[in-house]
Amino acid sequence: MIKFFRRLRQNLISEGKTEKYFKYAIGEIILVVIGILVALSINNWNDQRKNRLTEAEYYCKLLNDLELDQKNIEILYKESQYKIEVSKKLLLELKGTKKDKSYFIDNYIQALRTNIFVPTKATITDILSTGKLNLFTNDSLKNSIIDYYAELDKYLYQLEINHSKSLERGFAYESDLEFGFHYAKYAKIALGPEIVETLPVNDWQFDKDSDYFKQFQDDLVLFVMMSEREKQHFDGILNEMQPIYQQLKMECTSR
Repeated sequence: MIKFFRRLRQNLISEGKTEKYFKYAIGEIILVVIGILVALSINNWNDQRKNRLTEAEYYCKLLNDLELDQKNIEILYKESQYKIEVSKKLLLELKGTKKDKSYFIDNYIQALRTNIFVPTKATITDILSTGKLNLFTNDSLKNSIIDYYAELDKYLYQLEINHSKSLERGFAYESDLEFGFHYAKYAKIALGPEIVETLPVNDWQFDKDSDYFKQFQDDLVLFVMMSEREKQHFDGILNEMQPIYQQLKMECTSR
């Protein structure tokens, strides 16, 4: 084909048909330009198609991340409620108790246990680090996603404060041995009966005037408050999540 056009140009020039040659040359240039434009249009269409596929894939990945977070929050929410129930039960049982200290220590450790929520952020991290957020054609959803993860970080910060405050109380006793952490089941097993028998015995649970009794009581009240606050934070995260969850669900299933 190229040889054909070349011969045609040469024939026109050799025959002195300059006017026809220029007309032919212009026509050839127009054809080349049209070919380039068609090729660019095809490439652009193909790029747009790939971008829409990538966009849809990200919508579904974000949806999966949120669903996983919902399941984790549901578990942690129940654990927070359990800690509240344990703490309140111990507060009631302190009055006139005859129970062994190991019972209170074991349950205290359960109430002290703090919930750590680690959201699934692999997809949003990938989107932001690669600049793929620009692929999102739904501006409303794009803005909602940005706002949600900004609010999520605030809730995570508050949960971390709860976590730190609770742990601080567990390590605030003047003497861990006098308090009796070695009465916990796991500690007894780890230390062995021979060592446990050599450690101090302080039955502060029978003495309301004991500093350990008062601090123990204060801790339980704090654990109830902190666990209730955790539940509120979890509710807040779920409330912030719902609008974009529904939007992502629509986008993911419609593509």
